[in-house]
Amino acid sequence: MLTIKHVTLLQDPQAEDFCQDVLTQVCDTVETYLDKNQVCALVLLGGYGRGEGGLICHPVSGKLYPHNNFDLLLILNRQIYADPQLKKSINQALQPISQQAGLGIDISFTTRAKMRSSACRVIWYDMRHGHRTLLGDEDFVPSLTQHTLQNIPAWDARNLLINRGSLLLINRFLLAQNEPDRYRTTIIKHTMKAIIGYGDALLFSLGKYHWSYAEKQLRMTHETSIEPGFKQLYLEAMSFRFSPSYTRFENIELNDWNESIITALQPVHLRCERQRLHQADLTWTSYLKYASSDAFWHNDNQFKNLMKRTLGRLMQEGMMTRRLTIIQEAPPWTYLALTQAEKLPLCFPYVLYRQGKQAEGAADVLTRRYLKNWQNFVDTNLANLLDGLGLSLEEANL
Repeated sequence: MLTIKHVTLLQDPQAEDFCQDVLTQVCDTVETYLDKNQVCALVLLGGYGRGEGGLICHPVSGKLYPHNNFDLLLILNRQIYADPQLKKSINQALQPISQQAGLGIDISFTTRAKMRSSACRVIWYDMRHGHRTLLGDEDFVPSLTQHTLQNIPAWDARNLLINRGSLLLINRFLLAQNEPDRYRTTIIKHTMKAIIGYGDALLFSLGKYHWSYAEKQLRMTHETSIEPGFKQLYLEAMSFRFSPSYTRFENIELNDWNESIITALQPVHLRCERQRLHQADLTWTSYLKYASSDAFWHNDNQFKNLMKRTLGRLMQEGMMTRRLTIIQEAPPWTYLALTQAEKLPLCFPYVLYRQGKQAEGAADVLTRRYLKNWQNFVDTNLANLLDGLGLSLEEANL
């Protein structure tokens, strides 16, 4: 394992030693399955990769230890990573380390060639500037010079917002189980991540985005064009990320809190989309019409998809099967040409923000249906989260 500098913002010596020990075990495990000439780089991403990981006080020992998962990317020199048995074996071997450390260890796989040819995205921009190389070539990730802030497409920043906003839908699903205390910690953590995601997207729309959490916190503090109520939410969520405390949320009513956060975030989302779509008067009523056309014309694969699809095919998604008079429908030739993963962000505002307009049962079905599609086409890790909580979307027969 390469010598790496600190991975947490507070740089507590004992916590840093703990993180180093866990990461050394991870490296040793990877090296038992792969030769050195097979590994381009094993990279630590996320907050710990930035050197800004959060720490929380252990309830028993009283010592600080990592609050969030370790997110890792294993970049291989050749495409042996496609072997499902290899990925399964490495993941299984990391489980005892994860359980003993009491934190999640998430590892993804890719190749040198794929990273060289990858288009610029927020995640890769963040990685290039904020990472720790644990094994392999320290110079490889910095050499991915296509990943600059100027090259990030606006729709990718929109997807960042949707990805984090989906956590509030997951909260809604968890709260529908009528066991709020069982899921309290998960719901609070989800909410903080969602607030930060919306704030990051807003900073991007203002030309103020940065890969560093600490720098984004500073930029939000000094940005005068942001509504004070949301600014306070963002700054509190960022402070929670660095040094979380759950005690202040012990007595809040989670259903009301979750819906109040959704209400507060809705205008932030709309502001970002007005900027992205260059529609100063955009409303959620007109959103689908403009956003679907934008998605069609700004995706290089859409012309090929259009050739493959029948224009008269009925919309398949459950949330779109009945005519929704509250929104202006998208032109069929644009909407139908989009992939399932591209349609979900377009439906997201209707699903999340119109909860108060629907009967409770209908809202629960819509939430489940959206999350089922999200799980199948965007975030396969959602199934793992729900499994860990003893829940499944399959119960709804979707």
